[in-house]
Amino acid sequence: MSAALENTADIVVVGGGPGGMAAALEAARRGASVILLEAGERIGGNAARSTGYLAFQGFDMQTEADLADSVDAFMADMEAEIERQRERYGLIFDADLARQFAAESSDTYTFLTDLGFRFNRFLSRPAQHTIDRMVDVEDTTMFTYLFEPALADAGVEVRARTRAGRLLTEDGAVVGVTTDGGDVWARKGVVLAAGGYQANPELRARYQPVSMSDTPYLGTDDDRGDGHLMGQAVGGDLINMTMIPPLIMVASALVEDSIAVNVEGVRFHDEAGPYDSRVAVLSDQTNGLAWYVFDDQVMEAKGQLVDEMPQDPVSAQTLEELAAKIGCDPAGLVGAVRDWNETVASGAHKDPAFGRLIFPEPRIGIVEAPFHASAMLVGINFPCGGFRVTSDMAVINVFGESIAGLFAVGDCAGGLSCTVGLGGMRLTGALATGRIAGRAIATDSVQAVATSGLTGAPAIPSTVMKIAVIDD
Repeated sequence: MSAALENTADIVVVGGGPGGMAAALEAARRGASVILLEAGERIGGNAARSTGYLAFQGFDMQTEADLADSVDAFMADMEAEIERQRERYGLIFDADLARQFAAESSDTYTFLTDLGFRFNRFLSRPAQHTIDRMVDVEDTTMFTYLFEPALADAGVEVRARTRAGRLLTEDGAVVGVTTDGGDVWARKGVVLAAGGYQANPELRARYQPVSMSDTPYLGTDDDRGDGHLMGQAVGGDLINMTMIPPLIMVASALVEDSIAVNVEGVRFHDEAGPYDSRVAVLSDQTNGLAWYVFDDQVMEAKGQLVDEMPQDPVSAQTLEELAAKIGCDPAGLVGAVRDWNETVASGAHKDPAFGRLIFPEPRIGIVEAPFHASAMLVGINFPCGGFRVTSDMAVINVFGESIAGLFAVGDCAGGLSCTVGLGGMRLTGALATGRIAGRAIATDSVQAVATSGLTGAPAIPSTVMKIAVIDD
């Protein structure tokens, strides 16, 4: 086989996270040849090292729990989240894409369970999801070890340790990508699924205050905005780039087994509550200091999540010694742990102190020495910026025209990512949008689009997007 043929496929997918894997698998199962480029050692992306929260509606777990949900109810929760975020950011919400995502979410759940994914339980966040629809994956490494054989069986060629550089174009259409291993050509389209831009402080400095542009971030070091830069270079319309929400740097799965205490040694909020509120309440504590406290059984079970915290934890054989090391009141810490352990052991479904609804599973308190404390530090959540896209995930330019041969999914698509504050939206959104793109490209069903752009269109239809001004 010639080098040209070896480096040509119907579809080239840039990025092996959930969006890229879903796009590649969906397309290959419909007969398309696919080359998937992954900058890291293995596919899985951030999903394989995440908390593993996903959100669906109308899926089997809800049916078994006798929970009534709907696309309209899911949309209402997304729109409520957007209204909250409009107080802080100028943003564009693609309501049509969001509705499409909500409608497909149950199929996304089935897609995962057919691959062998298993889910633990519902995670209640009534302030965000008014109906229980957020669940956690039993083991996030499933995003690697279940997708790898599925992609291989479907005939997808995965090229790990391969970073894309620029898009190749002919007559305005995208026809391939340059990589550090040579050019790769696409007959039908290129899918940008390269993740976010949180690991690129120079790029972040264009969209957020300099004081925040080099703060800690969630995600892999490969999240450098490669897809964003590549698509922007050929005219893609980036939206919501300034929406880079601050958050406390901790995995939600670690929070489930922890409490947070301040200098006084006492709890001060619902640790598993909304991301935004965690940041706000930390700033109100003495000297802005607080720590997550957990025990050695958690350290053993979730050490990877602890290792990903910005600072190494402090450890001690007793709570009093731990308090002395971190500088909080020992009597307060001992009392806080005692009260929490009593609540956990009681079997209560709601924390009487702060209304917390998410408890350790199994329900074991903070009991096993040595005890550990990790500082609560503010960093950033996953950036919400990405490209405007059509219903087939084709990238749109600033004039409202789709760019032939170019598609964006997951963190590279911007109109749905701004709902991240709900919880469970990033992974599910990436999977759903990836499947949409892969299906459309493989079956030659991509629709041409001509929507309102920035020039000559003073009013952008509310059914396509909603615009708000940043609140100073």
